Amino acid sequence: MNDLATLSAPHLLEGVPETIVRTDPFAHLVLKPAVPADLFAELERGFPSLEKVAGAGPWPSNKAVRLNATQVLADSSIPGIWRDFFAHHVSGAYWRDVVRLFGGEMRRLFPGLEEKVGRPLEDWRVVRRGADEAHDIRLDCQFVVNTPVTEVSSVKGAHIDVADKIFSALFYFRDRADDSAGGNLELYRWKREPRFIKHKSLDRDVEKVTAVPYAANTFVAFVNSPYAVHGVSPRGITPIPRRYINFIAELPEFFYEPKQVTGLARLWHKLTDRSGGGGDEKY
Repeated sequence: MNDLATLSAPHLLEGVPETIVRTDPFAHLVLKPAVPADLFAELERGFPSLEKVAGAGPWPSNKAVRLNATQVLADSSIPGIWRDFFAHHVSGAYWRDVVRLFGGEMRRLFPGLEEKVGRPLEDWRVVRRGADEAHDIRLDCQFVVNTPVTEVSSVKGAHIDVADKIFSALFYFRDRADDSAGGNLELYRWKREPRFIKHKSLDRDVEKVTAVPYAANTFVAFVNSPYAVHGVSPRGITPIPRRYINFIAELPEFFYEPKQVTGLARLWHKLTDRSGGGGDEKY
């Protein structure tokens, strides 16, 4: 085992082979374990408390709360290994690893995007989300906790991410004491041409293909598109928060427009929808 004092922040995706990317039901990859056990243990020790991320309670049930990269990098109370981790995952080097693994799929899905931006994906100007600088792509890295659950629910039903976001990833930090059911990332396939209520799919339009378990030291990443429907399985009642790191790559504006449900189908959805996560779309 390494001396913990010498451990450096991991660079997720660095050195990961392209052959690990799966295409069913859409382009994604899963790393399990994502990092060596001793390094994960060091990161876990420094993961901020629920109170640090969400503030003093009481908290609403099963809601996502966050600390973004700008907040983390400015906070000296957060361990240095974590601040180094965040700095790398909002950098050009990290973006180039994303492109190495997923650039082919981005080009297939959005063939005119590089021409519109005016340069190849690999050469896009990268900034941290919120920075006031010229850029083509902005990155964020966030501590996220889903608050304790008092009623069985999903923090986010089947949906795609907002259409300015081209890449998303999650790195799970499940608490060892968490014996609750659910909280898994579910991946869906369309049974028809994509259509949405904003960014949500209709339950009858999609079918679940697989799920990535909410398990410690698991990393999952994917390209966002109209085909990348995903959601979180309902989580059981528990006082323990669901913890993860959220990774975002977004353009300055929408680069596609999700086709919207119209007419009676839209009205019926409005009357019957009970899915979770309606207030979390921007993230």
